[in-house]
Amino acid sequence: MTSILMVSGSIFSNKPVNAEPVDRFWCVLDGNQQLPPNITSAHGFIGLKFTEDSSKLVYNINVNDIDNITGVYLYSGGNNNQNGTMILDLLEEAKEVRSDNINIMKVNQYDVEGTVAIGGVTAEDLQGKLKGKSLKELRQLMMDGGVYVDVQTKEFPHGEIKGDEFIPIDRIFPDISDFHWN
Repeated sequence: MTSILMVSGSIFSNKPVNAEPVDRFWCVLDGNQQLPPNITSAHGFIGLKFTEDSSKLVYNINVNDIDNITGVYLYSGGNNNQNGTMILDLLEEAKEVRSDNINIMKVNQYDVEGTVAIGGVTAEDLQGKLKGKSLKELRQLMMDGGVYVDVQTKEFPHGEIKGDEFIPIDRIFPDISDFHWN
């Protein structure tokens, strides 16, 4: 019993971890996160990656079982991450990708499955509350839970699927440098 307590004490200690800043995030999109929840089979994810100096942000939006997309937006704030201020139009910022290995689906009136947008932004692209601010501030807001993604369609003009929990994917597993090796 004593060894179990000592082990759990070392796992949950307040010792500093040799962690580097998180630069990649993942967020699941579905209708259950809308307020009130939407009954839809649509779902997807967004992946985001900041450059090391936070001067650029690239993203990939992938969805399934959704049609008539009218917009994909990144919002800040709002009550319970609803009715926030639009800070990025992710379809507007979508860029042409120089790769034969990526298949980007065109957003149209048909069912969409796959990547709907790949884009890259800088601080100059930020709008709303973050206009004139840096991507470092966007990253911090994301880490603090103050950002959400909303995919809007003709059937659901206020959003069919949404995601507001950005998971830092760099730190899912401990780094080798986090351990004290004997």
